[in-house]
Amino acid sequence: MLSLLLLISLLGYSASAFVILQNILKNKALHPTYQIVPAALAVIAHGWLILLQLSYDEFDHINVSSSLAIVAFLIATLTLLKNNQASNLFLKPVIYLFSALTTVLLVFTPVDWGADISAGHGLVFHITLSLVAYGILALATLYALQTSYLNRVLKNRKGHILLSKLPPLMTVEKYFFNLLALGTFVLFIALGSGFVFLDDMFAQQQAHKTILTSLAALLYLIAVILHRASGLRGRIIVVLTVIASTLLTLGYFGSRFVKDFLLS
Repeated sequence: MLSLLLLISLLGYSASAFVILQNILKNKALHPTYQIVPAALAVIAHGWLILLQLSYDEFDHINVSSSLAIVAFLIATLTLLKNNQASNLFLKPVIYLFSALTTVLLVFTPVDWGADISAGHGLVFHITLSLVAYGILALATLYALQTSYLNRVLKNRKGHILLSKLPPLMTVEKYFFNLLALGTFVLFIALGSGFVFLDDMFAQQQAHKTILTSLAALLYLIAVILHRASGLRGRIIVVLTVIASTLLTLGYFGSRFVKDFLLS
């Protein structure tokens, strides 16, 4: 079953990404069904694969591979649900191919590696919120980068071949700021749950993660406030978002990588 689900995920994500790239690069207006159906099957198989893989260890451990797979699943699901809009057209192939990669890592990583989450429901709640927040903010960061690219193309009038395929800048910005605000809100709840349910968020093994995550949350909050208060957009917001996402990635996946692979 595991191999079958992995195969469906890989083929579904790859087929959908291929159809989208054909549509963008070769101007082939293939019917949306050709990319929606494979992506939907891949997302379903991806979610089932995560549940099945984690169940082999009775959901007692979570590691960098399973975390990445869960985040990729959340991002792919959001992307699929927003399928009928052009604002994520250029992001879809990247998201789907990355999601396919995470399913491979998930299957080939021992299920008993990583942090033990069998201690209590509070820890599971904290980790779940953290992954949801990361997934939303990672997608927001991709939209921020796409916004920066759109600004550059529209100002310089380069890449005119793709101009007809580019989504409206205002649409991309609106979705980016909505994701940024939602992800920041969830991240602060995740941080708060950590202080409530964990014994010591500044313990030796947790201090760097807490500090980096808190700095990231602060930068995200500054970006949201700057936009809401003054309507600021553009390079400053994009830079703040990218820096915050880098800190958040280092805080979570950096420590997970060291613990799960380098120190295992």
